Amino acid sequence: MFPLGENAKIGVAAPSGVVDPVMFAKGMARIRGVGWAVEADEAVLGAMRYLAGDEAVRKASLLRLARRQPDLIIAARGGYGAMRLLDHLSCEELAGLPLFMGFSDATALLVRLVGLGACAIHGPTVQALATASSETVDALAGLFTQGFFPSPLGAAWEALVPGEGGGVLTGGNLTTLAHLCGTPFQPDFSGCILALEDVHEAPYRMDRALTQMRLSGALSGVAGVMVGECLHCGETMARDAVFQDIFAPLGIPVVTGGRFGHGATNLPMLFGVRVELSSDTGFRYV
Repeated sequence: MFPLGENAKIGVAAPSGVVDPVMFAKGMARIRGVGWAVEADEAVLGAMRYLAGDEAVRKASLLRLARRQPDLIIAARGGYGAMRLLDHLSCEELAGLPLFMGFSDATALLVRLVGLGACAIHGPTVQALATASSETVDALAGLFTQGFFPSPLGAAWEALVPGEGGGVLTGGNLTTLAHLCGTPFQPDFSGCILALEDVHEAPYRMDRALTQMRLSGALSGVAGVMVGECLHCGETMARDAVFQDIFAPLGIPVVTGGRFGHGATNLPMLFGVRVELSSDTGFRYV
């Protein structure tokens, strides 16, 4: 799977919201600046209200791109819309996709792929790359050329709940995960390490999302939690208290300081593989 190889091809699809053409062009330029061939599907800049086309258009775009057999498909942007595709894409169609990368709204596709036994990359969309930090771009370059995934925990990570655990890495955007609860596509997170992030959600709304996940059974058997950047989500102490309240009774490690999410630094993570998380030693792939 990694590294992608000297002649690797990258494709871009838009499974979610309407793409900003200016920001998209800047993101594409940064990918090409790393030295990789990237091609967007013809429907990427489509629009239907707040979506990049209706379900038929966005599904056809994704599958058309997959038939070209790129080594990696990157989501053009987040926004909203990926979960609307879940009951339009069969298990066979999803499992047949090339390696897929995205975050935020693309969480719906990431956790579905992991649930089917595939790997996926939680990492920046093309539009997000327009304003991403050089560290993020360098991390992608290292991933493509060396197959190296940096630790998503920064030097300033802290333990909110002590402990250690291991499991399959998955998760993503908290609000999107909560909205999947109670649907046929509610993820099974038992035996998993959850990476969680969000943006523009007050602490009480994060509490509501986590409580919905808890009450639905989605958090049953979770082995650990790694909290990434929660951008514009209220005071840090209030946010941390929410995660402590929800997860401390489960007796699993919870650490904060993950360098992934909606900020300028969004380090790529490989979902679907086993990792270990410790309140003492941090995170590592195994």
